[in-house]
Amino acid sequence: MPSTAYLPHIDLLLQALRINRERLASRSKIAIDARMLRALLQSLAASLPFSEEFYLATYPDIADAYATGKIPDLHQHFVDSGYLEGRLGSPPEVDEAFYSATYRDVAQAIARGDVVSGLEHYLRSGASEGRLPNAASKPVVENWMAILRDDGARG
Repeated sequence: MPSTAYLPHIDLLLQALRINRERLASRSKIAIDARMLRALLQSLAASLPFSEEFYLATYPDIADAYATGKIPDLHQHFVDSGYLEGRLGSPPEVDEAFYSATYRDVAQAIARGDVVSGLEHYLRSGASEGRLPNAASKPVVENWMAILRDDGARG
């Protein structure tokens, strides 16, 4: 993977995508080379918070591979493949009261003993479902979800 401290100039990226700045500003869809998308996602993943302790404690398969030397660098694993596998690199700030109040299904799952906490639910499926971990994250998460849905509700 290219160095995560470098991002090509916008003109080079747009040229590779075969679009111009006006098209980038539009709502039109474009095709993107999978290698370029992967490199961009890895560059973004490199900027995310990362905790070795969390990564090891949350993902036993990673802990085993790290202990045997199959994964020499945990952060690099997260950047190269962990993020792309849907793993989180640091503990999410799940507000248990907010999460349970906002998501009644989660409150019911906790009451039934299906999950022990909102954090566990968020790690298992809440993040990939686009659920809000806390009230403060609402504007950012909702903006991303609007972009991903492409429903025109962008901020």
